[in-house]
Amino acid sequence: MKKLKNLYIGLVAMMASTGVMLISSCSDDMPAESYYTFTGEMMSDYLQNNNDYSKFAAIINRAKDSKRGVNLMDLLSVRGQFTCFAPTNAAVEKYLSQNGYASIDDIPVDICDTLARTHLVNGKAYNTVDFSNYTSLPMVNMNDRYLTIRSYKVPVTDGETGSTDSIVNYVFNRSGEIIFSLRNDSVENGIVQPVNAVLSVSNQTLPDLMLENPDISLFVEAMEATGISSIMRNKIKDANWDPDLYEDKSIYSGSQWDYCHIPEQKKYGFTAFACPNSVLEEKYGITDVESFYNYARKIYGGDTWETVQANPDKLKEWRNPLRRLIGYNCLDRLGVYGNLTTICTIDTKVVNPTEWYSTMDSLTTIKVERLTVPQFIREGKRNDIYLNRGDMRRGDNTLGIHVLSEVEGDYENSALNGVYYTTDGLADYGKETKEHIFNTRMRMDLYTFFPEMMNNTIRDGRTANKIAESNNPDISVASPNYWFPNGYLDNVKVNEDGTFLFQSQHNTYWSYEGDEFNLYSATSNYDITFNLPSVPTGTYQIRLGFCAMASRGICQFYLDGVPKNIPLDMRNTNFVDRTGWFALTVDNSRTDEETEAAKKNMHNLGWYHGPRSVFNIVGEGHEDGDETVQRSYFCNNGGGGYTVRTVLCTETLDENVQHKVRIKSVWAVGDVVAMIDYIEIVPKSVYGVEGEGKAEDDY
Repeated sequence: MKKLKNLYIGLVAMMASTGVMLISSCSDDMPAESYYTFTGEMMSDYLQNNNDYSKFAAIINRAKDSKRGVNLMDLLSVRGQFTCFAPTNAAVEKYLSQNGYASIDDIPVDICDTLARTHLVNGKAYNTVDFSNYTSLPMVNMNDRYLTIRSYKVPVTDGETGSTDSIVNYVFNRSGEIIFSLRNDSVENGIVQPVNAVLSVSNQTLPDLMLENPDISLFVEAMEATGISSIMRNKIKDANWDPDLYEDKSIYSGSQWDYCHIPEQKKYGFTAFACPNSVLEEKYGITDVESFYNYARKIYGGDTWETVQANPDKLKEWRNPLRRLIGYNCLDRLGVYGNLTTICTIDTKVVNPTEWYSTMDSLTTIKVERLTVPQFIREGKRNDIYLNRGDMRRGDNTLGIHVLSEVEGDYENSALNGVYYTTDGLADYGKETKEHIFNTRMRMDLYTFFPEMMNNTIRDGRTANKIAESNNPDISVASPNYWFPNGYLDNVKVNEDGTFLFQSQHNTYWSYEGDEFNLYSATSNYDITFNLPSVPTGTYQIRLGFCAMASRGICQFYLDGVPKNIPLDMRNTNFVDRTGWFALTVDNSRTDEETEAAKKNMHNLGWYHGPRSVFNIVGEGHEDGDETVQRSYFCNNGGGGYTVRTVLCTETLDENVQHKVRIKSVWAVGDVVAMIDYIEIVPKSVYGVEGEGKAEDDY
């Protein structure tokens, strides 16, 4: 890439002119004495007092949030954790020249606000050692956009010895690179990472951004022909959502107070897994829309190409084979690479972090898996994402579709309302996919049921920004929660007496993936209905994973309006007696045969331990991220709580029907809640195995 090569030369020249001593390593993980020391300045003081950043400081001083009236420079003067990617005066001068502004005073205030917020992250102080783990920052900037990261090595020659080594540096949004000699400049409330250019940000919709990349032109042409592009262009933000109609509120759930925010906006987002032209031709013989259609017809059936050609609008019908194939490779949510899966509470040494997402092909689901377990990587790439990869623990060696973490060439992949990645193939929802990929236990965090969670970065980035600007000293940055009025989450209906709230991610919680949804009602009368993700036609157990505690209630579960099983008591009252729950003894006094018999008894009663592959951090003084003390969910019963799974029903599900789940309170006295943490959909081929078959594991 010509642009990056020029960056290399500029960086080396800059460091040579300043006489900076460089580490002789390919890593920037430096000892503490190499970092800048705290000056006692707040970030606001630093920017305004440093002549190198005076022009960027002037931009911040002109920026103002018109809704809240918050002056951004004032915000940078308070305690918190900020990261500022501060462009130098030279970088700002170049921006002014390129955009036809004579001075900063000529920049409209709203553009100043966008520029300032693009370069600021509120909620975490990022050191350069953090960047090596990501292709995008996991937390959004104050403009609610993810900053993309590219790393590269720069050759450096030691002036005294003449030896050549390399260092790692980073480019953000493919436009501004960190000035290496000035990196990690610490202030009292964060870190300044100087950059040599004003960071660019695309305001194009996803399909328009994809049009700029000729390597994926055929996939984009198919998106246009099937109407997928039109859907993406027309959905950016719900203008009817007004957070001022509601109020943040504190909810007592029987064991703790949860301060819950109202989402500030309701944005839409999309993700496209685009197969490049070269792969389409080499693997599938696809060279134009006609051959693309004929390949899709082999999987899904449908009219001949001649019939469709006579009426091109048929390509836009939701059951059209090409419409289905393209839609299956697109999500109606913004899936930043690092956030498509999570490692929070997941033992990545024994299982690959996995999510199941609904696609833009109606009534279909796709498996998204990150490879972390060495024995299951096979021909894959560790820590990369794969679509529809087989359950190798159960002996299915389907390798799946590799999603590349970076788009080749100098093309931006992050749009105003979405992101795209290139792949090494096409995922489909054909016969083999249904028989192989879905022949496994599907564990689905409730977070993945609702696209609004990812589109509005409610778990992965927006929460800290919301809290830091709330000016409420009683709200901890460590516990950002939300509640959702009717109409915010599509396909979700809550009765007027009920409150549907989200407790954000912490690895100390007894919650799968560190977060959970709770149903609460001050009148002991909650009632919620939401869509169940679609799976291939077959018989399944539907299980609910949660933590049984004294602060839970009793509720009735419905499937498609029909009550199933007896009401579910989610409390820990007489829990062992009524569920058959047992602990694995420390001294292993129970034999393997006795353990299996106890598990079978528990399963016959409709209960399962929590997964062995999930844990939470225990012990005082352990912050999120410290994994020194872990408690497995398999036998977690600390403090009287039990992390368990219960069988809600065993039913035949029809892949052509949108099944709906309803949960209604039966008893919820005394500020108790129903915890809806995760759902498992388990085919009979897994839960019903006996004898010599491959029995379901505890993971």
